[in-house]
Amino acid sequence: MAPGIIEIGSTQAFDQIAKSLPASQLLVVDFHAVWCGPCHAIAPVLAQLAQKYPHVKFVKIDVDAQAELARRFQISAMPTFKFLKGGQVIDELRGASPPQLQQLVQRHAGPVQSAAPKTSGSSAQAAAPPAPAEGSLMTHVSSTGLSCLGESKDHPLSSIVGPNAGPKGRSYLESDVDPELLISVQFNEAVKIKALSIFSVVSPAQAPKTIRLYVNQNHMDFGDADSHEPAQELTLTPEDIRGNKVELRFVRFQKVHSLHILVKDNQEDDETTRIDSLDLFGQLA
Repeated sequence: MAPGIIEIGSTQAFDQIAKSLPASQLLVVDFHAVWCGPCHAIAPVLAQLAQKYPHVKFVKIDVDAQAELARRFQISAMPTFKFLKGGQVIDELRGASPPQLQQLVQRHAGPVQSAAPKTSGSSAQAAAPPAPAEGSLMTHVSSTGLSCLGESKDHPLSSIVGPNAGPKGRSYLESDVDPELLISVQFNEAVKIKALSIFSVVSPAQAPKTIRLYVNQNHMDFGDADSHEPAQELTLTPEDIRGNKVELRFVRFQKVHSLHILVKDNQEDDETTRIDSLDLFGQLA
């Protein structure tokens, strides 16, 4: 193992490391597999980053040896890098992209911690509380807060999100008899949503095209969606459905308790719509 990188041997070992770090310290987790060629290809890059950023904690987790941790973090492709602060996921990278890995480590590493300057008596001011961390919001979704109207029985929403999600490429959400899907997401606490990410390039003709987003509706069906004004309507391009973050009108997605995502059609008017992965990004409100 490269210097500065720890191979996790158990769930308990990982939890102990994660809990021991200050809330401001970045923890980079490399989910890999022995049989994964891209994992081996990017390993030297991770080793270089561990040397360059000694104030960042780097760990590796073999998904086959540590299946419990792989399930906890919903790992469906290798390598996947998770970036944590204060025990919460703030960002992730799927795939072996050295430039993106370097960029994300640099973005979240923060400055090297130094001793706090001395202050005198009444002139000392309390440090401002840190801003809520930004990252994937799927960890804040209620355990019973995911549902989808119009999904195929063989390829439901639970195939790509939640504890039973399968590997990307083989597990996917697909509509049943027409292109429309209505995805419901309920959060445990209020969140601010900045962006969404949809990966659907395995079958690009079936990838979503027109989607409408509704916030804080207690219940919606397809009829309700047609009669309500969405918070935002998006037309996804072939580039957008490659898993890239699509920025939202942030001001319209403050204090969100529930989100409904209506998929109206797909890229090439295919009979059904397919989504291989879905993620939402933001922070606690």
